[in-house]
Amino acid sequence: MSDANAPSEGEVRAGARILALFANPINPQVLRAHADGPLRLAGLQDRLGWAASTTLRASLNNLRAIGALEKRKVGGSRFAVETELTPMGADVIEVAAVLERWLTLAPGGPIAPDGDAAKGAVKALAGAWGSTLMRALANKSFTLTELDRLIPGVSYPSLERRLASMRATGQIEPVKAGGRGTPYVVTDWLRQSIAPLCAAGRCERRHLPDSAPITAIEVEAAFMLSIPLAPLPPNANGTAMLVVKTDASPAAEQRSGRNLAGVTVEVENGEVVSCAARVEDGPPTWALGSPDTWLDVVIDGGLERLRLGGSRPQLALDLVNGIHWALFGD
Repeated sequence: MSDANAPSEGEVRAGARILALFANPINPQVLRAHADGPLRLAGLQDRLGWAASTTLRASLNNLRAIGALEKRKVGGSRFAVETELTPMGADVIEVAAVLERWLTLAPGGPIAPDGDAAKGAVKALAGAWGSTLMRALANKSFTLTELDRLIPGVSYPSLERRLASMRATGQIEPVKAGGRGTPYVVTDWLRQSIAPLCAAGRCERRHLPDSAPITAIEVEAAFMLSIPLAPLPPNANGTAMLVVKTDASPAAEQRSGRNLAGVTVEVENGEVVSCAARVEDGPPTWALGSPDTWLDVVIDGGLERLRLGGSRPQLALDLVNGIHWALFGD
């Protein structure tokens, strides 16, 4: 990752705004309580049975602010109001289901979605995604000192806190090394977090006009983390390039001459032997799509929406199908 792609402390990555909703476990509960119809505050308290009215009001305000709930008057009184689920709110509930499935896969055993452990795991994931630690660690181990040089836009203390949170929650683990410092690698559980991040990103793009763009950082991190999990046919062989037309800014596109990002994957006898963040002209096999197309394909399947080319299109299909099943298959 070059300095030009390094984040600043306040930068928001695609999917982060929806993911932040789940740092407070009451938010998905409030949304699900509205699934059967509009509710007044008293009715919501009856449904949940335990939350204080101040806690519920704060959650309602946050969910209304992002567009997941909307308020309407009841009867003739201007003080009588109820809240109801919006189409965005229904999609956020689906994101919650994907996130909760990820929590059940935690290395130490399933994590209950409404407890402190879930809150800690979600906050650690959000910190890793927002600081691009996930991109940096996607296919190589690094020490804290090395990451500090690689990600200059985030302070050393902030990186240290985020690494500690990721390690405590089982998203990274240390590896033995002969040099100074402790290198860290991602766990399979962190790789599987691409599922809720994809779901959150698609929800934002569908419902938030000012959603954060999908750039090379998100594309490369998502592919490099998820591809090692993808099951492939034992006869799969060759090289394929998976490419996304990113939401590059005009300035970035002018610098690079293109708005494409992706990975080049080498496969031997059904095993991924190499996955590099590289897009080249004239690849032997390729799959191309917009960010929205890729999100739909990875989440729902429907591989025919991608543009395919080259000598072994089946290899590209196998890789994409493998990603889909690794992240969203039963």
